[in-house]
Amino acid sequence: MPLIAAVNGFAVGLGNDLACFCDMRIASDKAKFAAGFIKMGLIPGDGGAWALPRAVGYARAAEMLFTGDTLSAQEALEYGLVSRVVPAETLMDEALALAERVAANPPRSLRVAKRLLIDSQTMRLNEVLEMSAAYQALVHETPDHHEAVDAFLGKRKPNFTGA
Repeated sequence: MPLIAAVNGFAVGLGNDLACFCDMRIASDKAKFAAGFIKMGLIPGDGGAWALPRAVGYARAAEMLFTGDTLSAQEALEYGLVSRVVPAETLMDEALALAERVAANPPRSLRVAKRLLIDSQTMRLNEVLEMSAAYQALVHETPDHHEAVDAFLGKRKPNFTGA
């Protein structure tokens, strides 16, 4: 299932790493982010050295890991660590609205799309294209796909069942 992090405070060390393991990250304007292990004489021991560069790129991850500096929500947005910054009082409404938009889609297609997104991070383009074609063939035959086509042609909202 797709995971959404809604950060409304400090996401430091493990908290930052947990946010990086989520598929989507939204921050309130009060959020702060840091991979501050180095300041404690530690290293990220929970997968953060794997997740952080995938979220922000190697050079920015190196800067965060090697300095332990704290980023504001706006800096996290500039780094690509979060996809948007919203007022603190609307954070959960925004996160729930995003979750509703995601959940409105066919569950099987969501699972396959997430698997493809994850796997494609370590594959060559030709391998991703081959896997994409195979996955597309699978979801093309689902009742939810047929429902989506029928709904589109009938100019109505689809009713997905997860089949």
